[in-house]
Amino acid sequence: MTTADFHLNIRRIRRWHWLQYPVQGLLMGGGLLGASGRMAVGPTLEPALTTWPVLLGLLALLPVVGGLLFVVSRYLRPNVRRPAEENLRIYQGRALLRNSLLGLLALPLLASYVISHKPLDLVLCGAVLLALGWQTRPSAETYQRWLLA
Repeated sequence: MTTADFHLNIRRIRRWHWLQYPVQGLLMGGGLLGASGRMAVGPTLEPALTTWPVLLGLLALLPVVGGLLFVVSRYLRPNVRRPAEENLRIYQGRALLRNSLLGLLALPLLASYVISHKPLDLVLCGAVLLALGWQTRPSAETYQRWLLA
């Protein structure tokens, strides 16, 4: 693999990285909006009893999904004896799983928005996803650190 091919692949991984957070935010928001039909939402301070089973199910599902993503990501390790293309694919898969796991951090803010309809929760959710994207952005240096770790 030439240096130009390597940098082309890193740019491709970076594009997928920046696309993943908005798509995951939209999927989480769509899922919550779909579930909000069974929840008692609105400006009232006391949600109806039908809201609590959905929220408890969401809270129970969050650690399970996060744990599964974490376990899978631990098996994606580099090996300098592999071809460079395969290590890049493994790096991209690990970044996808890590971003998916970190993107779940915005889910409570989305749930709060669905329940309370406060726009600040939606803005904070977007800020969390943007900060996570900025903090975990892939580069040639981060790939090389991952490869040598």
